[in-house]
Amino acid sequence: MKKGTIGIVGGMGPGAGIDLSAKIISQTLAGSDQEHLSQLLFSLPSEINDRTAFIMGRVNENPAHAIVRILLQMDRLGVQVAGLACNSAHASPIFDVILQELSSHDTNIRLLNMIEEVSRFIRHYYPGAARIGILGTTGTHMTKLYDSLEDYGLEVINVTEKEQAKLHSAIYHSAYGIKSVTNGNYDKALELLYGACRSLKDRGVDLLVFGCTEFPMVHKEARAEGLPVIDSSMVVARALINAVAPEKLKPWEE
Repeated sequence: MKKGTIGIVGGMGPGAGIDLSAKIISQTLAGSDQEHLSQLLFSLPSEINDRTAFIMGRVNENPAHAIVRILLQMDRLGVQVAGLACNSAHASPIFDVILQELSSHDTNIRLLNMIEEVSRFIRHYYPGAARIGILGTTGTHMTKLYDSLEDYGLEVINVTEKEQAKLHSAIYHSAYGIKSVTNGNYDKALELLYGACRSLKDRGVDLLVFGCTEFPMVHKEARAEGLPVIDSSMVVARALINAVAPEKLKPWEE
């Protein structure tokens, strides 16, 4: 496989992996098919337990094990740098195990940390931002995943428990949740998402982090409720390009 191939661990959910792949294409400077970067997307949703369900204790097997198996397959196929198309997979109970298991194998694959990439992105492109509103899965909320932004001098504002329950429904509800809808009607999910955005705006945040890879699939604009939106999928897409071919990374435009 071509040197510099990008790996994507998808299937968390399946649409999020495809969305990340598409963003790598959209952020690459290329004038022909041949000038685009090589990608390998592994989307094996039946192999990877739901990350939030594991964090909440609803399933026993850590999804880290399946993710590591996929990464090792990618390594054997020549992938040099990879990303996970899921925020909750970066929670310490999962991501730390991934890193530990990878370190026990003879592998050269480099796994990016989406949360660290988002932190650096905000500091670089939004230096005036101070208060950051976080919207994500209940797994992300429970583990306070984005509290690590505070290491970069940023104040993290999380949603309330009541608001988080609504965000969980926006993602997981069997009738209208983003993971369930196949007809493109995301009106109810967006209503719940925007309600949380308004609440964070009222609490004085400077920008919003969509810390769930499903949210940018249904809200594609650069702003929500008048605030800049940080799309965690877009950030990691750009970081993956920068890792293998920085000269091919498009200039950032909000």
